[in-house]
Amino acid sequence: MSAIGTIIGKVENCGGNQANTGKLGCLQLFGTPLSVILTAKGFSIPADTEITIAYLQLNVQNGNLIPVMEASAFEDLSAEDTMSTNAAGVERLNLKGLPKYKFMYEEGHEFYRQMAKLTSFKSRGAILIDDAGRWLFGVNEDGSLGGMTAGQITPDPRKTKVQGGDAESKSLTIQFLDRLQWDYEYGIVERKTMGFTASDVPTINGVNLTFDAIPLAAAETFDITAKLSSDNASLVEGLITADFFVTINGVTEAGFTVAEGNPGEYAFTGITALTSTDVVVVGFVSGNYTTIISGDEMYRTDGASAVIA
Repeated sequence: MSAIGTIIGKVENCGGNQANTGKLGCLQLFGTPLSVILTAKGFSIPADTEITIAYLQLNVQNGNLIPVMEASAFEDLSAEDTMSTNAAGVERLNLKGLPKYKFMYEEGHEFYRQMAKLTSFKSRGAILIDDAGRWLFGVNEDGSLGGMTAGQITPDPRKTKVQGGDAESKSLTIQFLDRLQWDYEYGIVERKTMGFTASDVPTINGVNLTFDAIPLAAAETFDITAKLSSDNASLVEGLITADFFVTINGVTEAGFTVAEGNPGEYAFTGITALTSTDVVVVGFVSGNYTTIISGDEMYRTDGASAVIA
């Protein structure tokens, strides 16, 4: 794939003070938005950046991007422009309406709990992906790309299933604030030139870590089981020593090793001998981040703690 700045708007948008309304060439379109990637305030992608899965993983890991992918339904709640009419019947534009989009998801309760954390105001942007895999970005003055400027982002109340009716769901509503950006300062990247689909965008899976048994005083080892938060049953396999941190009474342990025995069950050895009332905490760490990348998947945990008997 080429640098993002060379492929965006490949079918050129018309512009300038005079409207170029000819229809020669291939028309660039944007379909039904079904995925949204929320961006951190101020985050931008330089025009010479090649957007790869690895690039997305890094920026999801560090919190610059929060993908909320593949909605079940979409609704356009955008406001109309407001006009006033004088005594002669002449209309005049009073207020430009703002775009407002609603994405509905049918993904289960752990997903809904995470969605509830997305409430914000003027602190994020949003990159949109349509049902044909096209990406819509805001374009900055320096040519860099970012999310479309968002105002209120609201996870709506969860809708409970009614017998014989629609499935249980939860929606995310986003109002966009920059009408100039919405009308003009944006660009679209086609699925073919992006090189991957919305389903390939990396997302973070929650993990529950639990001690198999509370370690006893003098122990230098303990066992941890890792399960997906979505069902607290699916085992998380393939983790290694570098994926974990251990602290004892707030002091980081060094030199311990982790080995996976049964799938999703990890034995920690080489721990400093524990004493009564020690507090042991286990979690994920990857450099400066608490989100780890294992294979093609990304994981985050609240960790596990135990007080030594």
